[in-house]
Amino acid sequence: MIFPHSIKWRMTTGYLLILLVILFVICGFSYFLLTRAVYSNEAAPSIVYTMEIDIPNSIGNTGSTENYKMLSVYILPSEKTKAIQAGTASLMRIGTSIGELSFDQSKFITADAQGSQKVWIYYRLSPTDMTKYELMIIVRPVAATRLILGQFTNILIYALPVIIILVFVVGFFLLKRMLQPIDIITKTVQQLNNRSPYKNINVPSGSEFRELTSSLNGAFGRLQATVDRERQMVADVSHEIRTPLTVMQGEATLALRRKRTVEEYEKCLQVFSTESAYLAAMVNQLLLIAQLDYATDLQNAEEVNLSSLLAELSLDFKVLCEQHALTFKFVSETGVLIHGNKLKLRELFFNLIDNAVKYSHQGKMVSLSLKRDNGFARVDISDEGIGIKQEDLGKIFNRFYRINTASSRDDGGAGLGLAICKRIVELHKGRIEVKSEHGQGSTFSVFLPIFKL
Repeated sequence: MIFPHSIKWRMTTGYLLILLVILFVICGFSYFLLTRAVYSNEAAPSIVYTMEIDIPNSIGNTGSTENYKMLSVYILPSEKTKAIQAGTASLMRIGTSIGELSFDQSKFITADAQGSQKVWIYYRLSPTDMTKYELMIIVRPVAATRLILGQFTNILIYALPVIIILVFVVGFFLLKRMLQPIDIITKTVQQLNNRSPYKNINVPSGSEFRELTSSLNGAFGRLQATVDRERQMVADVSHEIRTPLTVMQGEATLALRRKRTVEEYEKCLQVFSTESAYLAAMVNQLLLIAQLDYATDLQNAEEVNLSSLLAELSLDFKVLCEQHALTFKFVSETGVLIHGNKLKLRELFFNLIDNAVKYSHQGKMVSLSLKRDNGFARVDISDEGIGIKQEDLGKIFNRFYRINTASSRDDGGAGLGLAICKRIVELHKGRIEVKSEHGQGSTFSVFLPIFKL
């Protein structure tokens, strides 16, 4: 059964049970206060009778007191009252703290007293004779009191069920309205699928669910961005793989049509080797990106002397530049420490330097510098190459994005290097920036937090 498991049903039932407990406590306390008020604040007693009795020898003289003390309280039923009025049973004996007393009740039960009577007996030492007690007997009818209490009880009996039903109905609809944002959230989430884009959850302004929906919108927005990125990545990978596979298939088809010379077979194998190397490099980069995407923090992180690391890499960079007829310049501050993964940092700076060498003209300079900058280690990689157009600057870190598709393809690049660099920098809690002018070169700046003890 679904309805009892509904949050609206459970909250309404819980709210109703709490209210019932409160109502019963309030009604019980009200009945108690009303009873006390009715019995203590009635109109003047119908009969007040005083008398004096001798102090029993067993009690003795207890001293003088000014105030009356309660001695006894008893109720005369209506049948007893009628018998007393008829004179058939007027004598009453009761035991008290001052001994057994006998009363002629006909003296204080008169024809004016109808129905059940409540009798209070008070006593004190007689102010005129210390050997006697003075008794004061007060008689009040209880029929009116019982009538008031009975009417109050009837009101409670008939009113409580009506109040409970009204509270349940009103509470249920109020909770339904209060929980309406949950229904909106549920319906929006149920509409999510792999084909339709995510739509923001809209709840009434001022609702306490505003913060929840804002968090859900952010989470689902990031999820949608991830899905879109994965879709785009699949499409880009398919496109990138199709080209080398088409080339390899074409070469194999031509080679198999007829017998070829050794030189022709060698040329065919060279094409296969080039395209397979391109595919292998792209697969390795895709695996690295997948690892970086699902990493939430750095693994195997340690204290890294960035000055020493770049000094070691500069030796390889210098050889690489010499192979491309370029001048290499390295300037670094000493003792710059960061917290990071040394292998990932090598991958980061090698990709940036490799790009600088690829897109530089012969005879130009590639420079690498390291300095401290407001709590960050700033690494600048500059070249005097072809540069980047302004409209391309915001896209160069996208996966599979290449400024010059033909030249990048010839160099073996798949457009994944800068995306890898950006993700490595993000895992190190840093940032990467680029400044460039088309035809004059580019400068990539990496900012990494300096390690603090």
